[in-house]
Amino acid sequence: MKKNQLGASDTSYHEKKIYDLRNLIEIGMSLASNLDFHSLVEAILYTCIGQMFVEKVVLLLQIDIDENNYSIHMATGYDAPFDQRKIILREESPLIQYLSQNPLPVEVRSLKSIERLAKDLEKLEALTPQLIIPVRSKNILNGILLLGPRIDSTSFSKDHKEFLIDLSKFAAIAVENSRLYRMATLDRMTRLYIHHYFQERLQEEIKRSERYSTPLSLIMTDIDHFKRINDRYGHQQGDTVLKALGSIFRKNLRKTDIASRYGGEEFAFILPETKLSRAADVASRLRKRVEDHEFPGQEVPLRITISLGIAEYDINRDLDAGMFIKRADRALYRAKRSGRNRVGIYR
Repeated sequence: MKKNQLGASDTSYHEKKIYDLRNLIEIGMSLASNLDFHSLVEAILYTCIGQMFVEKVVLLLQIDIDENNYSIHMATGYDAPFDQRKIILREESPLIQYLSQNPLPVEVRSLKSIERLAKDLEKLEALTPQLIIPVRSKNILNGILLLGPRIDSTSFSKDHKEFLIDLSKFAAIAVENSRLYRMATLDRMTRLYIHHYFQERLQEEIKRSERYSTPLSLIMTDIDHFKRINDRYGHQQGDTVLKALGSIFRKNLRKTDIASRYGGEEFAFILPETKLSRAADVASRLRKRVEDHEFPGQEVPLRITISLGIAEYDINRDLDAGMFIKRADRALYRAKRSGRNRVGIYR
């Protein structure tokens, strides 16, 4: 009976494959159980860093729900700043079309010979990508991973690319699940979180603030004289205002902030790790952005204002989330009573 003899290199190769497989299963399980979009994307990027020995990783996703384009959701490893507004790939762009039809990782240098891709690749130059990995689920391109050069300057091997193919499949499913969960928790009109999600997250952030002794602030705001807009121009015009407001709030808050539609024309923003003074700056900026914005009107642009109330969580005063909300709401009432288009602070 002939024995099957493996050399040392063969043994180490198979051991590495088993290790990679186990690692991939653990990564897949971790991604599948994570519905928080921000931490999910962060996990994907740091997995690439740890497994591929790279410093620079970027994930492009369809961030803007209202537009079909791919822009940077998260990037890590970059010391020099770059203009994210210039790095947007339209759904109909040649590179997106190419990646939709070619699901495998591809070296950027091999794409430079394709003339129709030149303009799209030029947009990505500031990111110094070496490898592009399509993130696909059910034959739909959910995103694009860009990996910079490896730390040891070696090329990405066949094994590396196979690992990235499997990782991208897990990532695509996780991103899609997280997106569906996010859609279920978003208000369709404003694209801000719904009231129920706000209450859940506020409880979580209060516990986190207590556990780690970090500041936590809450902003309550509503539209000044919103009833007049509905009465004069109709509810369709009111909906237009609400949609535009949602967009302003999303663009002027951090990704870690939780912006929600509290009800009707009232909104609530949870600001983790934020002191009262910093929350006041945020509220003032939001108030000014709204005041300066021209809202689409039926004949001429509309001008509206908002009033805001702020409170910082106090473990000795706020016995529950309701008391915390009530203090921010009182500050909002104070701003309304003192003339509107103001920021009220509960001290």
